[in-house]
Amino acid sequence: MNPSREDAVTGADIVIGIIAIIGLLIVVHYLLGSPLTSNHDGGIIPNFIESSADKLVPKGDIYGFADNGGPYEGVTVAEGPTHPEKMGAVSLPLRLMGGETGGINMETADIRISTEGHIEGLRYSGNMPLERPNWTVASRSHVNAGEQADNDLIIEPGEIFTILVYPAEGLSPGTEFSIQIQNGKGGPSTITRKVPGTIKTVMDLNAL
Repeated sequence: MNPSREDAVTGADIVIGIIAIIGLLIVVHYLLGSPLTSNHDGGIIPNFIESSADKLVPKGDIYGFADNGGPYEGVTVAEGPTHPEKMGAVSLPLRLMGGETGGINMETADIRISTEGHIEGLRYSGNMPLERPNWTVASRSHVNAGEQADNDLIIEPGEIFTILVYPAEGLSPGTEFSIQIQNGKGGPSTITRKVPGTIKTVMDLNAL
């Protein structure tokens, strides 16, 4: 009695099945990383989530301050030459991109301020009065009323850190500048503004 075609399993059927399984594994690996280990690094979805989780975004108003020796946002700065006709410091509120978990250690963040033809790296300093060129955390708050940010250097979900960027020299009126914040494995956050044409003690940079 000859077996029917439906009951027969040919070599071609086995090869097709193996190819389909391999193809499925390749797709899963591309999207999620290796399905065979606990380390899923390398997948497009984990990488996107990880990049987003490490991303910092502005939250609130950005201000510039005349280079008049401070204090700026309650931060006392070291005595030194002042140039009130220039902008000497910038305050920038930051929070994690929405929907993330974990936190970012700001003490290890790489913060740079750049103008045309010049890039300056700034280090975190918790010492007061603040020396230039450095940056520090001026204040901490929370997006939810009634909640407070921890008194540490790790930005966690919902927390807002207002940082004070204090470059080596003040910026002249009309100068376009960018502040870049790089941390962890995520992409850098870049905020670009222009120094107002008229320098005031406090300047709103949100519309520039």
